[in-house]
Amino acid sequence: MLSREGLSAHKKTIVLLLPLPIFECNDFIVFEAVSHRSRVPHMTNVPTEVISTLSERPFRQQAPDLKTLTYSGGALLFASAIGNGLNYVFGIFLARSLGGEDFGLYALALTIFNILMLSVVFGMDNGAIKFISHYLAEGQRAKAGATLLATAIIAFAAGIIAAIGLALSADTLSTAVYDKPTLSTSLLFFAAALPFATVAIVLLSASQAFQTVRYTILIKYLWEPIAKFVFAGMFLWAGYQLYGVLIAIILTFATSAVLTIRAVSWLAFREATISPGWNKQDVKTLLAYCLPLAISNLFGVVAPRSDILILGYWADAREVGIYLAAFQTAAIMALVLGAFNTALAPIISRAWSQQDKPRLKSSYQAVSRLSATVSFPIFCTLILFTDEILFLFGSTFVTGAAVLTILAIGQVFNSATGAANTILLMSGHSRIVMTNTIVMGVVLLLATATIIPLWGMTGAAIAASATFILTNVVRVLQVWRLHQVQPYTWSLMKPLVAGGVATTIIVAMQQTNIEISSFVLAFALGLLYLGGLLALGINQEDRFVFQSLTEKVRSFARVE
Repeated sequence: MLSREGLSAHKKTIVLLLPLPIFECNDFIVFEAVSHRSRVPHMTNVPTEVISTLSERPFRQQAPDLKTLTYSGGALLFASAIGNGLNYVFGIFLARSLGGEDFGLYALALTIFNILMLSVVFGMDNGAIKFISHYLAEGQRAKAGATLLATAIIAFAAGIIAAIGLALSADTLSTAVYDKPTLSTSLLFFAAALPFATVAIVLLSASQAFQTVRYTILIKYLWEPIAKFVFAGMFLWAGYQLYGVLIAIILTFATSAVLTIRAVSWLAFREATISPGWNKQDVKTLLAYCLPLAISNLFGVVAPRSDILILGYWADAREVGIYLAAFQTAAIMALVLGAFNTALAPIISRAWSQQDKPRLKSSYQAVSRLSATVSFPIFCTLILFTDEILFLFGSTFVTGAAVLTILAIGQVFNSATGAANTILLMSGHSRIVMTNTIVMGVVLLLATATIIPLWGMTGAAIAASATFILTNVVRVLQVWRLHQVQPYTWSLMKPLVAGGVATTIIVAMQQTNIEISSFVLAFALGLLYLGGLLALGINQEDRFVFQSLTEKVRSFARVE
């Protein structure tokens, strides 16, 4: 069984699971529902049973884990799909409204803002979940409220300090580092948003310790994307251009902070007041847990964004904007894996603690199969219609077609292997996870620094995808060495064959003299893919998953 030390270790490094955490402020980000760190406390309350492999025991014994994977992953997938879909459209709206140059400045400033925002919370988002959940489980609501207040104050203070630092260094970053003097104003506006953003991060995480994701859905996935659209649209209509968009970001984050404070205040203090007995030792315990997270997370935050940071140094702002549009488009596939990975975490943790290797193996393979089945048609669409998709951002963005193709290859590979990281973490090998993060981060930094000066944004895409693939290969091999399980079954060939046949047919249709719209071809691709899956046969387990997803769609309005 997992030792107490192992459990503690894997909790402390859970933040390293994914490169882009949930609260990142990318206006067309698609990673927001993929972080384990804010979902695990909620998901671990989903009851599951000890089951064996799909082929060794009756299907009725396999259903609980499959239903957990489908319902939990489906809830996050649908919730984030709404918010991230709106954010993605907002990114297209900005690109077309601002043009390539201003959009590139916005993208670079946004990357710097995200690095600061995710670094200066000092792990308080994880600390809030851990300690508030612990105090609530012991019936100490007053102490939970005091912990909530302490983490919010620390986060707000850190946000103010970071904002001052960014404001003071804005001119240096803009001129001495990036040679883009107009970047300075964008950094000043983002500095003003930092304190509000850090408070929102911590408190939205803390709200999930009270066993609800309602406020995350309402604030993060509904209010923020809608508010950005409304505010930015108003300012753009008034002629304020980039400055108007930046003001809209500040207003959105400020309002989010107020809404989040009201929500968690109601959750924490409706039945208790702040405990006067919350002493210095409690503060030390909180900081002792959070500070190691802050140190490890700092590297995990900077390295995955090195491609944009280094590209911004060597290339003009327009090229940065094109690269980020392609990167976020390819990253749509990561949303699928992340949703199922989040549901997988508590199942794997329980299987490991009970030494149930057949269950660990079957769940691992189920996530890989489900993720690949959903992701592969997305990959085919991105490969076939790169020009049309990037044209949505504007005609100048079509030059990023090769970049999108390269990044999509890395993401689809991740979809079929990415659950390996969850296996490592939930089976107590947190040091391996941390080592992987550091080593691969160094590799990415070196690769981007070497290739980008030669090939620009294409080099950035090659470095990012190559590192992504290498990381996942290493993780799969590590899981095999430690547990003798691997993510692949013959059933995984079905989506690959169906997607390959569908893609071949669409390519043949594109080569004819008959002019067919891309929308019709994309729709035909989806139908051909589904038809291929049906022709190859859908086994009992996959049929159960699709039925569960249908039920989840129907009941989604009641999810919290």
